[in-house]
Amino acid sequence: MNPRISMIAAIGENRELGKDNKLLFDIPEDMKFFRETTRGKPVIMGRKTAEHLVEFYTKGPLPGRKNIVVTRNPEYSLEGFSVVSTMENAIEIAKKENTDEIFIIGGGEIYTLGLLYAERLYLTIVDGTYDADAFFPEFSEFSKVISEKKSEGNGFTYTFKTLERV
Repeated sequence: MNPRISMIAAIGENRELGKDNKLLFDIPEDMKFFRETTRGKPVIMGRKTAEHLVEFYTKGPLPGRKNIVVTRNPEYSLEGFSVVSTMENAIEIAKKENTDEIFIIGGGEIYTLGLLYAERLYLTIVDGTYDADAFFPEFSEFSKVISEKKSEGNGFTYTFKTLERV
């Protein structure tokens, strides 16, 4: 089995992802979409994203998923997470799971590394521009629109877009 490699993120119109290691958007519908889309699939993330999840959301790895952390620190460990030093190693570990899709879930540096491998993007594009220090990489080669749905909630207007590389 050769699973599809996908990335999932909520971004502003200028590809804004986060600031001070925090997400920019609190959109319940987006969080639900993330949970449902990644459930049962391996997820690859950077150290800061993993630590943020543990501290603010889950108190551990995302439930129902193999959680893989990519970090340059060879001494790093985090309970419940597989830790590797390269994106290639992360993908190899994820491929050992019985899955049809692998998700790269952030942050900015990990998305940049993952873009080379990604075949599909699940983006929630939030209307407006935002103050950020982390950005999603440029993704113009993903121009095939698989699905698109406008929505609004929690003070935001946004579009769920699924794109594939052309």
